[in-house]
Order: sequence, then C-alpha cells, then structure tokens
Amino acid sequence: MKSLLTITALLILSYALNSTVAQAQKTSAGYDESVNFSTFKTFKFDKSGARNPFVNELIVAAVERELTSRGLTKVDSEPDLLVVYLAAVGMDLRVANVPFYHVVNPAYSGMVGSAAQQMWDVTSGTLVVDLVDAKAERAVFRGSVVDVLQRAPSANAAADAKIVSKPINNGIAKIFKKYPIKKK
Repeated sequence: MKSLLTITALLILSYALNSTVAQAQKTSAGYDESVNFSTFKTFKFDKSGARNPFVNELIVAAVERELTSRGLTKVDSEPDLLVVYLAAVGMDLRVANVPFYHVVNPAYSGMVGSAAQQMWDVTSGTLVVDLVDAKAERAVFRGSVVDVLQRAPSANAAADAKIVSKPINNGIAKIFKKYPIKKK
C-alpha cells in the first residue's frame, strides 16, 4: 500500500512538473531578410502599448537596451526605425472543481451543487514589438512574447510591474537574439 501511494505521488508530481514546463514563456521573432539592417542607425518609440505606465517604462528600457547594444541611437525626430509595441492581458476564467453533496431532506433529495465553487483567474500576457522602417513605412522586424502571468492586474500598478519585470526583460532579450545585427 505504501509503495502504491509513493508511485501515485510521483506520478502526480511528474504531471505537475510537466504542466509547469508547458506554461513556460514562448517567444518568436522574425525579420525581412531582404532588408540591410546595418543601414539603420537611429530609433524612436512611436506609441506606448501598455495600460500600466510602469510596465511601459520596463518595455521601453528593455527594448532601448537591446537596440543600443547593437549600435543604434535613440533620437527624438527623424528616426530610421520606429518602435511600436503592444502589451495585452487577457483573462480566462477556470473552474477547479464543484463540490457536490447529498441532501437528505423529505422535501428534496439528490445531488446538488454547492454555492462554494473554487475558481481562479488565469491571466496570460502577450507583448509584440515591431520595428518599422520609417522611410519605407513597413515593419522589418517583429518579436512576440507570451507568458502566463502569476495573477490578474490589480489596483497597484507598481506591484504589477514588479511581478512582470523579469518576464519582460527575459522575453525581450530572447526576441532580440533573432535581430540580424548582434550585440557589440
């Protein structure tokens, strides 16, 4: 009996670990191979794409760090590249279980659902970064990061930004590994 419980516990642990790995951060990036990226020397952020101003600062700092490490300079006007990004959060409501109980009552008998259902929010975050050739007015590079966030956005924007700072920095670093010009 003890070995059966041990095997069951190991199987559950194994499943939990595999489920965690399946929810890891996913990144993708691509660029127009016909474009000579060495001609781009400057960049400017076009629009912010996150509702949280602290998250905007994180994204801007991470993208700026990646581009400047590749020899580009941030400017206020007439850039070679425009940086456009979108940060989105979507919610999925999931129900863990519904505890049923048996009612023994002469007026009503049977299985009924409890009012105490266990539910939680699963929030997934998506960040898309486009680099647009300002002269040609077309995207030449796109990277995206999708990550399962620890919780839904709250009223504390600074705390929310702190939670997502590591996934944002790691994700942006990963997508810029695909940028055709390597770090200097």
